[in-house]
Amino acid sequence: MKNVLFILIMAAMSVFLFSIQVSGNQSGIWSADNNPYQIVGDITVPTGTTLTVQPGVYVDAMGNFQITAEGNIIAVGTESDSIKFVSGQADPTALWKGIRLENTTVQSQFSYCRIDLGDYGINSINSPASITYCHFKNNKRGIQAYGIGSIDPAVVLIDHNLIELTIQNGILVAQNSNTLITNNEVTRNGTSASYYGAIQLSNQSAGGNNSPEIAYNHIHHNFKQGIIAWDIVSANAINPEVHHNLIENNLTGIYFRHASGYLHHNTIRNNFIPGDMNSGAGVMVSGATAEPYFEDNIITGNYTGFYLTENAQPCLGNLEIYHAWAQGGNQIYNNIDANNVMHSVYCYNYTNSAITVSAENNFWDFNTAPEIAGTIEDHNDNATLPIIDFDPWQNNPIPVLLTGTVTYPSPYPPVPTAILELVSVQTGNIIDWWNVNINQPFSIPVYHDSLVYIIAHFMVQDGNPVYYYGAYGGTDNPTATQIIADVQFNIGNVPLTMHLPEWYYWKVGTPQIINGNLSYPMQEGWFVYSPFKTYWLFRDNDYLRINRIVTTIGDSTQIHNITANPVWRRVQNLNADSNWQQFMRYDDIANTAVVGNANLTSNIIYFPDGQSSSYHLIKNTNNINTQMQLYDNYTSSWIDCYSIQDGLSYSVTKIEHMLVEPDGTLFPLQTGNKWKWSTLYHPDLSPSYFGYRMSDSLYFYWIPPAYSYRDGYRIYDNGVLVCSLPYNTHTMRIYPTANVQHNYTLCSWIGTFEYFAETSIPLLITANQDEIQPVNQLSVYPNPFNPAEAQLIVKSDFANASDCNVAVYNLKGQLVWNRLLEKGATQLVWDGRDNNHKLCASGIYQLVLSDGKGYKTNRKIILIK
Repeated sequence: MKNVLFILIMAAMSVFLFSIQVSGNQSGIWSADNNPYQIVGDITVPTGTTLTVQPGVYVDAMGNFQITAEGNIIAVGTESDSIKFVSGQADPTALWKGIRLENTTVQSQFSYCRIDLGDYGINSINSPASITYCHFKNNKRGIQAYGIGSIDPAVVLIDHNLIELTIQNGILVAQNSNTLITNNEVTRNGTSASYYGAIQLSNQSAGGNNSPEIAYNHIHHNFKQGIIAWDIVSANAINPEVHHNLIENNLTGIYFRHASGYLHHNTIRNNFIPGDMNSGAGVMVSGATAEPYFEDNIITGNYTGFYLTENAQPCLGNLEIYHAWAQGGNQIYNNIDANNVMHSVYCYNYTNSAITVSAENNFWDFNTAPEIAGTIEDHNDNATLPIIDFDPWQNNPIPVLLTGTVTYPSPYPPVPTAILELVSVQTGNIIDWWNVNINQPFSIPVYHDSLVYIIAHFMVQDGNPVYYYGAYGGTDNPTATQIIADVQFNIGNVPLTMHLPEWYYWKVGTPQIINGNLSYPMQEGWFVYSPFKTYWLFRDNDYLRINRIVTTIGDSTQIHNITANPVWRRVQNLNADSNWQQFMRYDDIANTAVVGNANLTSNIIYFPDGQSSSYHLIKNTNNINTQMQLYDNYTSSWIDCYSIQDGLSYSVTKIEHMLVEPDGTLFPLQTGNKWKWSTLYHPDLSPSYFGYRMSDSLYFYWIPPAYSYRDGYRIYDNGVLVCSLPYNTHTMRIYPTANVQHNYTLCSWIGTFEYFAETSIPLLITANQDEIQPVNQLSVYPNPFNPAEAQLIVKSDFANASDCNVAVYNLKGQLVWNRLLEKGATQLVWDGRDNNHKLCASGIYQLVLSDGKGYKTNRKIILIK
């Protein structure tokens, strides 16, 4: 531009992108070497054949097409190299038909797959299937297990999946009692106006049977019901076992219509839409054939605990029939609607007032019959309703009023409420929790008199989740508290901060002889919560080796004896560049220990803190380093060090504060010794793509950071503050002084901290300005780059509108490496390796970005070693 001094350096090279177009009969192997596979017509896997989809394969459905398996499909990715089945249509909301399984004898397997925008993500038509560790998003229906017409339907395992943002059902089971739904996260489903359950069981014939097991799932923040069981023909054919689920923050937790079964050890809490009086049942049971048993559940924080209608006769506890499922033990308390009215049980629209609903041997809000009855709407309130028989009941202890305020430094916190928890000091388990308004005093009746930690926290889901924590006594050293005051116990202000509490390693108990070695148990856990791993270790010269690992998740415990005894930690003769092959994890699928390899070493970097015998250790478990600044909470200072970059979207560094013993060792194996390390989380808080346009004024624009927490933005000119803007503003127009050299910088700020955009804008403004080109929308750096020192970071704002493909080619035009930059992402990284994970040679490469809508741009890359 003749009137604007703006230097732009770029290189361009034309490269053709290749894809494989598929339709018709398909079998054999789909390999990532041929990415992407574009579905241009319906696909059939013929009977007697297998389609094997290898890790890293990317499948684009270019229209409303379907993959039908008359044979079977094996699509097994890995945690770091998943398989993607997505829609590649021009309309980013257009659906494809998805994957349909029809073989009734041969199992199909899907693991570590991403399945988006399908009419059905996976539709099993009486076909055996294992669906594990997959991510279903934006489908019309996520997974269906269909068994109508089959006496003994095929087994369908749905385990450890994330199922979200489905238009209708996340999981639909149509008369298939051989379905096992375990350990899934099912969230934000039911986005249409119609009422579809996140997990829905349906029976549509008199001879049907639909009794799956639903266990250990987290079913939360769905827009309609969490679980629906609806027997349309009222044949009393739906009898699932529903246990150990956390069902929270849905419109309704569980809705059983003409359905029965056994529901036990579930936590059903905070199910309501704020202000919507038609929402909010923890459990809704409807219909004369609805006779489910409820035992040892926690039903709390809902607008209504149990909502019973149309002659339903659930059993909440009946000590007279000596039934194994009828022992009660449910905790039904603190269910209060938007008008501050308690509803433990609410009956409505009964035509048979002679019905008695047994609800014996439960815990209620109160310990006297008149007070308990006051929370129940039954025959005593309306002669047309049934009687709720709650006598005998179990007495709760007299509550203590817990008061205080959970505070956030700004009057406008990112979310309105925080979670307040009581955590057992003895076990680390959460024994009770409540939602409290931030920056407003709370007053909560507490029925626990054990020794507890009082913890507050909330999470902001904006890109990656961001957590804020606080604790009574402070997160660095929470106060163990016995809440035994006669009237109330006041904890004062509990401030919330972005600083995450610490993880810990902690040796406990006494050693045992395991495989001939004296081994000590060392627990691994986080903050005040119960440990989830225990390593059994023994000393071997400079190293600690591992004999056994015990993993605890909820009520599930897994024990793995590791006979090879790999290295767990080096503890003597350490240097700043020490590294070794180290135990990483236990592979449950391969049933073997996973140790380090060329890319999985453990590098130790020392940072003395002023004491000759005390060091900070940074453990880098994947040998991919990026420079960043971290706050060292032991020395109360900022330090520059290398961080762990996981190759996806965030950085985590593990800092261990260790004392070196007189014999020069770390981790001396002695019962009772305890160590901590901090998880220092440093998300990118800087705005990106700081650009401008010029007409009669100067118009700045930028992209906000991936995380929403910030107080606002500031623009500086030659170091002088020009303007301060609110956090929700992403543009600014100013009228600069002519014939003056300007240098504009942009930052976001939180409190006293400022986070500057990577680029500044130098301008010499003249009296007559021409409009300039916008800043480039693709950047790569560092360039040249050495993979041994840093990764190549690729940034683009095109992914804000749609998924983008990023590919690297050599000078012969051969594809070297490619990945998907998913919609909404801002960057990805290349470690200098090809798709076979081999390190590329030094030379010039071409990086090409295409957005699937015809736009392409490229950059020349220089790789040096």
